[in-house]
Amino acid sequence: NDLFAGRSPFNKAKNPPQFIRFCWDSIIDKKLYETRITFSGEVWKMMLTPYALTHRPGEIRYHRFMLIGLAPGGKVRVWLEDYNEANILITGEKVILIETVSGDQLDLCKGKTIYKDDYQYSRRTLDFIKDKKYPYGEW
Repeated sequence: NDLFAGRSPFNKAKNPPQFIRFCWDSIIDKKLYETRITFSGEVWKMMLTPYALTHRPGEIRYHRFMLIGLAPGGKVRVWLEDYNEANILITGEKVILIETVSGDQLDLCKGKTIYKDDYQYSRRTLDFIKDKKYPYGEW
C-alpha cells in the first residue's frame, strides 16, 4: 500500500537533489526573491537510507520528500519529511547552503514576479495577513 500513490508527479526526480534554484514572491515584503539551495552528500545519504517506522514494526520508509518554508525577509528553511516524529530540519553549512537574493542581485528570476503591476492584494490575502506577526525564527 503506497501512501504516496495520490501525489502529483510534479517536481519528482530519480535521485535526491544536489542543487535547487527557484523564484518566489513575498507578499509581506512586496518583493521578489531568488533562492539557491546546495545540498551536501549528507542529505543524499539521509534520503537514501531506509528507516523503520516506530508505530508499525517491520515497515520501512525513506525521507523521500523535502519541505521548503519561505518567510518574509527572504528567510528559507528546508526539512525532510519524517513519519516517526517531527520533520527533520536540515541545518548547518556542511549539510546545506542557502543563498537568497533580491533586487539588483536577481539573475534567473529578474522580471519573473506574478505581481507585475505592483503588489495588489486580494481581500482574502489582506484578511489572512491582518494582525499576523512575521514567523522569523519561530518555525
